[in-house]
Amino acid sequence: MLTEDSICFKTRFTNSLLLNNKIWPNDYDCAVHFVPQTDDQQLQNITYEKYKWVFGRALQNSVFIQHDEKIQKTVASFKNDVVDFVSDPVDQIIGVTIMSKLNSIGGEYLKVQNFEIESWQGENLRYNINADSPEWDIIHDLEKDIENPWWLSPQPTFSNFQKDVLTWQEIGFTIDTQSKLKLVKGGAK
Repeated sequence: MLTEDSICFKTRFTNSLLLNNKIWPNDYDCAVHFVPQTDDQQLQNITYEKYKWVFGRALQNSVFIQHDEKIQKTVASFKNDVVDFVSDPVDQIIGVTIMSKLNSIGGEYLKVQNFEIESWQGENLRYNINADSPEWDIIHDLEKDIENPWWLSPQPTFSNFQKDVLTWQEIGFTIDTQSKLKLVKGGAK
């Protein structure tokens, strides 16, 4: 399926990166290209709201780190949410991980076909991540050392160091049951 055939949700978030023992402020611009996998508008709407929650709540003001217990202990006392990645949190790894997480959350209703990411610290280079991107090889090789990677879970978990895996209901995720996302076509498989 071509990106032109998808629905595009553009969003931004800001956070901090912990790289080379230094905290770097960062600002991201993202575009999520997805296609409906069901014609049930309520399921589409719930999935879309979860996607928005990921960017507006889980990633906004968080600290991105490499998956490393020593690094995690350093930031454990921070009040920010800490999101860990299989390697240094650079744009390509962040992009493929977020795309994986979004599809774990709602890919059976709104499948992400392409994820675009660029950041200020990444010199505003825009990376287009899709199912054929080489970054998948990196993440698949390194995730073998991580038990139950958060990006493969449909739950609102964004760290492999998080002790309790909460459900969407337990975090209080609710939306208006009226559908806000109106799609002309749906159920594409």
